[in-house]
Amino acid sequence: METIPLFPLSAVLFPQGRMALQIFEPRYTDLVSQCLKNDTGFGVVWLREGSETFKLNTEVDPRLAQIGTYAKIVDWDSLANGLLGVTIEGSKKFRLLSSYQKENHQYMADVEWLEPEPRIPLPEQSKELQGMLLQLLEHPHIARLKLHPEVDDVASLGGLLAQLLPLAENIKFELLTVADPLLRLQHLTELLDQFSE
Repeated sequence: METIPLFPLSAVLFPQGRMALQIFEPRYTDLVSQCLKNDTGFGVVWLREGSETFKLNTEVDPRLAQIGTYAKIVDWDSLANGLLGVTIEGSKKFRLLSSYQKENHQYMADVEWLEPEPRIPLPEQSKELQGMLLQLLEHPHIARLKLHPEVDDVASLGGLLAQLLPLAENIKFELLTVADPLLRLQHLTELLDQFSE
């Protein structure tokens, strides 16, 4: 078990996936400063219900998903709107055991790390999915994330496709919880088949 800071988001982050964030709340500017200073990261968990931003007297306690991804900051910049922009990259997955808020409302969590997914070479029938991923990586919004994935195994291909495809977040979360990368790739293929019908 390990205690890590948490960043609840209304989006799901996958290992090797990247995401751009705008940081404006003091609790998160503090977190980003600490991570950059100490070269550490934080846990990203999907916010099933509730708000990403802190509100006094909120009626709904945030509902945090039980599986998340550890993230590190790989790029940062001052944005034109005056906010801090950071790009985060997912690494390993964890199970959320318990969570609490510090006095500054920053979430902390006790987590257990999940076993890394096995590296399975890409099957011959995944060529079409590989081509789709390469097309996605050329999209201007995605190109800004500067992804340089080595997509030579099933977990990398499935995780990056799940990250980048325009899927509902609850579907992305279900794909994140799948421990077998071949099964995740199969689910993605089935979802894409449904879209093309």
